[in-house]
Amino acid sequence: MKLDFATVLTDAWTLFKRDRDLLLRIAAPFLFLPAFALALVVPDPPMPDAAAGNNEAQAIVWADAVQTWAAAHGGWYLLAYVTSFFGTSLFYALYLDREHLDLRQALTRCLRIFPRFLLAMVIVSLPAGAGLLLYAIPGLYILGRTMLTGPAMFAEAPLGALGAIRRSFSLSRGSGLPLMGLAAFSYISGWLVGAPFMMADRALRAGGQANPVALVIVDAGAAVAAMAAGIAMALIAISAYRRLAR
Repeated sequence: MKLDFATVLTDAWTLFKRDRDLLLRIAAPFLFLPAFALALVVPDPPMPDAAAGNNEAQAIVWADAVQTWAAAHGGWYLLAYVTSFFGTSLFYALYLDREHLDLRQALTRCLRIFPRFLLAMVIVSLPAGAGLLLYAIPGLYILGRTMLTGPAMFAEAPLGALGAIRRSFSLSRGSGLPLMGLAAFSYISGWLVGAPFMMADRALRAGGQANPVALVIVDAGAAVAAMAAGIAMALIAISAYRRLAR
């Protein structure tokens, strides 16, 4: 079955309008708070100094800086991402379980399936992240083809991590480009909305004595953008799965 880009977006928007109160109650602790905490209190990882050239000594200095940063702050990033993934898995449990679970039942089910879901997300994130860093289009294509991994795991249980990834590739055969477009829409729109807030955050911190109230406001704006992108990605994946699995 061929997937229609506009139809999937319409389906996702319909779900959000119908259930926005529930979706926002879930997203607030699992998507908003981790992003807000990272933006507010965890420094960005060090970036290589472009002005210093590409010599080996500079590369070693940068690698040492990254290692020091990871030892101090990497655990907070890991916790934030795991929490966000759990929130996403909760959306899948609510919408795709065959028994139409309520929120309490969905939480219980998520706790059972989440280790497999997290493993699948880690496996998917490695090639997708590398593709996004090197060349955006391959990374977005991988995100599109693996978008149905989580929905398949919850809708067609029991599926392991690799089985769910294979199922996503099977369902998305022939619809790779529309799914890539949907992944790009979610990823890029979230980045575009959040970028001005992060730029404002860096500008405020550049002086060394940032106004704490202003920081809270701009970092909350960045977290809202991240939360909106997370909700959009989940609902788009749910809507695409429902159409392709018919």
